[in-house]
Amino acid sequence: MIHLLYGNDGYRVRHALRAIRAQADAGDGMLDANTTVLDGASLTPGELLGHAQAAPFLASARLVIVEGLLAQIGGGRRGRRGKKAADGGPLAAWEAAAAQLADPATMPASTTLVFVEGELPKTNAAFPIFAPIAHAVQYDKLAKDELPGWVQRAADARGLRVAPRALAAIVRLTAGDLWTAENELDKLAAYAGGDAVDEDMVMRVVSAAQEARVWDLSDAVVAGDERKALASMRALIEAGEAAPLLMFMLVRQYRQIAIVKDMRERRARQDEIARVTGIPGFRINAVATLASRYTWPLLREAYSALLDADLAVKRGLRDDEASLQLVVHELCALAPGARPAGGYPRRAGAASG
Repeated sequence: MIHLLYGNDGYRVRHALRAIRAQADAGDGMLDANTTVLDGASLTPGELLGHAQAAPFLASARLVIVEGLLAQIGGGRRGRRGKKAADGGPLAAWEAAAAQLADPATMPASTTLVFVEGELPKTNAAFPIFAPIAHAVQYDKLAKDELPGWVQRAADARGLRVAPRALAAIVRLTAGDLWTAENELDKLAAYAGGDAVDEDMVMRVVSAAQEARVWDLSDAVVAGDERKALASMRALIEAGEAAPLLMFMLVRQYRQIAIVKDMRERRARQDEIARVTGIPGFRINAVATLASRYTWPLLREAYSALLDADLAVKRGLRDDEASLQLVVHELCALAPGARPAGGYPRRAGAASG
């Protein structure tokens, strides 16, 4: 079976992949040893076919996951597929590979092949090559009016009774991020102990606790205090916080710094900055101070580090926690007045603060 999972909702793409993996598992304990993750950035048609057509080792099933191939090879505009193949164009070899993958005579039934992508533009030239041979499903971010229903279903799956105002608070505080919402529902289920979840409980567990602890991490990172940042990161992970959530909060911190810096340069009023950014009033001054210390080149380097960390996870090069730890080191090294704990060097080409 061949699947193509794509879209800008990374949470639902990853959960769809998890469901496919569970379906492929024959229960013999051998699927892990028969799972291969391939990086589309360096993959060749021959390598793809070699892995997809290989027989499982001492098992009945094999899982092959290909990360980011279509985005890598199909970035240009679509052309007429027949003309490209006839002219020996850059996608001709991939068309030939797709034809072999679609042929039951050469593609073993024991292999489950999954193409995992992010958002793909309509002009992606590889999509019309691979989509017809796969079960293709697009996962885009849920609309605002769909979020309450998703949270309610996720709460029901945990046996969690959530009052309407509490459900609205969860939706508001997690800002439509499904990774965050899932993590907070797990914590609420443990905290409630079978009781119904009310709005006050949500504010205690989701809002105050989450913000205070994550601020310790993000504040230490942007201040360049590596020792404190690493200690906060470890404490948060040990307390059950998900690494993707912490990565999201770091991205949010740098986004806030960039917006505040831009608005202050345009001489916006403080109340307008608070309204646009959503930063609580008592934190505006702290973020404004950081914004004055960070140069635009440093902010660009920080965003580049965060993007590299995200891609490393999506391509299977590092797991979530390893990627988070590395980017914390890198961001701390970038910060003006950094106080390194492990001697990690500044990223190549980073501008000084």
